[in-house]
Amino acid sequence: MAAISKAAHKLCATAEASDWRGPDVYDALWRSWPAALVGGRRRRQIVIQLHARMPIDIRRLHRREHPRLAKGLAVFAQAELRLHEATGSTDRLGAAGGALELLADDHTAGKAGWGYPFDMQTRWSFYARHTPNIVVTSFAAVALQEGARALERSDYAARARTAAGWIQDELFVDALGVYVYHPDTRSVIHNANLLGASVAWRLLGSDASVRDAVSRSVERSLAAQAPDGAFAYGEDSSLGFVDSFHTGYVLDCLCDVADIDPRVPEAIARGAAYYSERFFDSEGRSLLWPQRAYPEDAHAAGTGMTVLSRLSARGLVDRELVRRVAERAATAMVRRGHAVHRRHRWGPTRVRYLRWCDAHMALGLANATRLLDGAASTA
Repeated sequence: MAAISKAAHKLCATAEASDWRGPDVYDALWRSWPAALVGGRRRRQIVIQLHARMPIDIRRLHRREHPRLAKGLAVFAQAELRLHEATGSTDRLGAAGGALELLADDHTAGKAGWGYPFDMQTRWSFYARHTPNIVVTSFAAVALQEGARALERSDYAARARTAAGWIQDELFVDALGVYVYHPDTRSVIHNANLLGASVAWRLLGSDASVRDAVSRSVERSLAAQAPDGAFAYGEDSSLGFVDSFHTGYVLDCLCDVADIDPRVPEAIARGAAYYSERFFDSEGRSLLWPQRAYPEDAHAAGTGMTVLSRLSARGLVDRELVRRVAERAATAMVRRGHAVHRRHRWGPTRVRYLRWCDAHMALGLANATRLLDGAASTA
């Protein structure tokens, strides 16, 4: 157990020492490239994927500083709060407050939501830098809500409620019955839909209209669950893939809204069986794709420990699986204060991703520490 909490502490301390700044897997468009390189969807995708898939960090060729990301602040703050609860470390509570203060003061994406400081081109959408989106805003709102309780900061609670109101007002599309990723898309992305539902339910659930919207959004994603328990990323023909961490997001959010629909607990149980059996092997390795031996993935491991801890607390996953995944992550997937992005058959990648890997790994290890030390179920 000591190795698990120590690894989480180290990840948090390294991030704080860097002023919460570092490379991100999808940050290639943070710098301005010539239009000839990024003047179209396919070209932007190539530039982003070239940076994301390289086993070494080519950002060093054209960059001397890195961005600070709101989602990174949020996830690290949650990790710090969990470590404080699990170990009583007061220095981690102070670090959480520092991250949350930066998060609350960040209005680059507007007064309500948060986004990325770089353009994003996915296979289904383009959105410009500082466009608020549901993923960053959801993580930020939840972190501020938790920080408000732990640090007795009513201003954090107010900021979180404002963010939840923006998600409800701007991202719930009545005609579709879902929460969309950002204001300019109508693609149905299940983890995004349920992240929006989760935050709206947590912070605005007393409102009847919110309850109706959450119920409809949950119904839409429940209908998409496969007979074997899997959840595809989205509903478009190009979005039918199933991976580890997006599946984890879906299950985590369903736990938040379990009392909105009597069908949710059974869906969680089927999803938990699929998730635990397909994405984690006998050695505790966290796999990106179902039942493929490689790559072992840090984001999958971090999200995995968070979600498996929660499912274990519900009696759906054996605690021994949480221990096995956490021990593997702490000993094989954390090196010199950073997470190993991926381990392939030919060896590990060498790029350090603060938000994408380090933050989720820290939170997962902290949640595993809480569970395995006998604390109450994770928040």
